Amino acid sequence: MAQTIQFIPCTETSAGGSKRGSIFASAYDLETMFGEPAFCGKGDKITTEFCIDYQISDDEGDALYGTFALYDWHYGRNFGNDYETIEWNVGGKKFDDSLAADFALKLFKESGDSLVFAKLHDVPEEDEFYL
Repeated sequence: MAQTIQFIPCTETSAGGSKRGSIFASAYDLETMFGEPAFCGKGDKITTEFCIDYQISDDEGDALYGTFALYDWHYGRNFGNDYETIEWNVGGKKFDDSLAADFALKLFKESGDSLVFAKLHDVPEEDEFYL
């Protein structure tokens, strides 16, 4: 069954929930993927946070919605080098939130393009989500 996924940047500064995983990327890559972060500055053990809503749909009309946050725990980001690859924690409320963040990074590595602004991305069979 064919699936698509869409990523929508949100202005909320937290996805809520707890740590669901991590990805390795640069701040530059995340800004290219998702646009400006929802938070940038000195916060409670973080300096930068991206908050992303996503929607996964199939050709039968079923859909799965979620939100994940990407944040640099314990001030992991080097503001002097936006191109440095660091570990970003993935926060969310369910397991699929981490899978969506992993898939977003995979899509970005293949295309190098922004993932947002009304773009639908095909989900290959091996990466399909359970709807």
